[in-house]
Amino acid sequence: MSTENKMMPENARLAAVLADPDMILKFKTPSEKAQMAAVQRKPELIGHLPSATEKVQLVAVLRSAESVLLMHAPSRRTCFMAVEKMLGLDLLPEENVLDAAEKLVLRMKRDRNEGKPDTAAIEEFLTEVKPYKN
Repeated sequence: MSTENKMMPENARLAAVLADPDMILKFKTPSEKAQMAAVQRKPELIGHLPSATEKVQLVAVLRSAESVLLMHAPSRRTCFMAVEKMLGLDLLPEENVLDAAEKLVLRMKRDRNEGKPDTAAIEEFLTEVKPYKN
């Protein structure tokens, strides 16, 4: 059951999320601050926040790179940061690399839904970005 944001002041909602990150699920339209507080403590909650901003996505990825696979529409920068962290790489954020990172995340999501391993997708990504490694 959702709680309307108007029923509780923002500072009370934020305090509730700080005490229990799952409280974010009770708010119909949680603020960006509340979303950031929730995913900072429990990154997997990002999957329940379809309107998460890039800032919120990045906070989740900083805590757990794999949380990008739960996101509804991760930004290119979020994908880039997650891929760098998951694969332990240091890449230049050039257009081709950003595109390749986004493509890899989308493929990993699809492959995992189909029960396939990530190996082939990762190998293709590494081949594609090889000239762009730092």
